[in-house]
Amino acid sequence: MQFDRASVDEVLVEAGSLGLISEVERSEILSVLTPEFPYADALKYTDSVHAHIKVEDVDQLPHAQLKELGYRAENAEPGYIKYSTDAAINLIFSSIPIAKDDQVSGAVTLPKPFMDHVGIDMRDEATATYEAFEKVPDRAAELGWREVPQGGATAPVHCCHTQVKSKHWVYPPEDWKGWRRPIEFAFGTLVVFDKQMGCDLRPMDPAHPLAQSESCCGAPATDQASGCAG
Repeated sequence: MQFDRASVDEVLVEAGSLGLISEVERSEILSVLTPEFPYADALKYTDSVHAHIKVEDVDQLPHAQLKELGYRAENAEPGYIKYSTDAAINLIFSSIPIAKDDQVSGAVTLPKPFMDHVGIDMRDEATATYEAFEKVPDRAAELGWREVPQGGATAPVHCCHTQVKSKHWVYPPEDWKGWRRPIEFAFGTLVVFDKQMGCDLRPMDPAHPLAQSESCCGAPATDQASGCAG
């Protein structure tokens, strides 16, 4: 897909004016839409991108202002809401656990609000899209990034009351300039259910010093106190 970078930036500027994203995060998101993006080939097969932002309380977000800007509330759950926009950049906010990091004491040190990750939404299930998606691990290895897969043909990835077929999560090396947050590549049609289907939390960066702690490696959370990493 060809993204209108100016339209995406307009959304990010508006979100920034509401105190929801920082200038560093805005720069990171915009860098996804440049030819220099390390995974630029995947963008040809991407329907939208999203920024998942952790906040103290979803109920306290400036919902009226977001809606006045023309953003559409979707997939709302307690402590979780997605706002879609006409610029093919979606803003997701959560105040519940959406990552393994959230389950490990001391693992999360950034003050809220902060961007947990950027998502690359590869919804089309055509062969070419799947092949581009499956090139992500090799590209990550080539770049020296860490990669963690989720889901697959027989085990889709659930997020609250939605699912996709599979995901690749990539994490930049410590010396990478211009990027600091994980990137999610999600393959497959977004299926929305009428009820919560459990949740596969975002994997912790394998290089995190607390990644091997017992609480990090437990079973996926499935109760309503848990969120999702979409």
